Amino acid sequence: MNLVHHALGSFGTNVYVLADDETKEAMIIDPGADCDRLTEDIDQAGLTLKYIVVTHGHGDHVGAVSTVKDRLDGQFVAHRGDADQIANPSPWIVEMMPGFVDPPEIDVYINDGDVLKLGELDVLAIHTPGHTPGSTCYLHEDVVFTGDTLFYGTIGRYDLPGGDGELEVASIKSRLLTLPPETRVMPGHGPQTTIEQEARINPHLS
Repeated sequence: MNLVHHALGSFGTNVYVLADDETKEAMIIDPGADCDRLTEDIDQAGLTLKYIVVTHGHGDHVGAVSTVKDRLDGQFVAHRGDADQIANPSPWIVEMMPGFVDPPEIDVYINDGDVLKLGELDVLAIHTPGHTPGSTCYLHEDVVFTGDTLFYGTIGRYDLPGGDGELEVASIKSRLLTLPPETRVMPGHGPQTTIEQEARINPHLS
């Protein structure tokens, strides 16, 4: 497994490039901004982009999807629960993001339990509604990409349209805290953490 991470754009969105070492098939997770940086990563590593995956539909996670797709192809993957937010991005987020381009049509609607394959790598979709209706985390072995559902020491905001705080906490407790304690958490913003650490210190989950 090859994993590259950048914090990009006005909101410092964590963008991840996950690839299979043998086949060079790759996915980009949450390309919110700075398409040039992302395409450079893919090209320099000799990767083939198979999927463009978003954990949820907020503008700071989808702002570069269209440009990446135009340059590198790849199927756009998202949960149907966020299709409306993706098609109609929030104007205030767009205004704060230079270079934002409206996302394209979704190619693959992901469902809970679906597996995306990158060569020999399996990436499992875990639907975790609450931050948004379609929020989905992605698990590969001991790494889980949580978008804005779970952060270091906190959880994603739920005061935006479609948010539900009780549902978000329930999703985290039933779908994420049940993962092995050593699982590394790669959030949509801020530093990495682990499932064990969040179960122990996160005040929203006590």
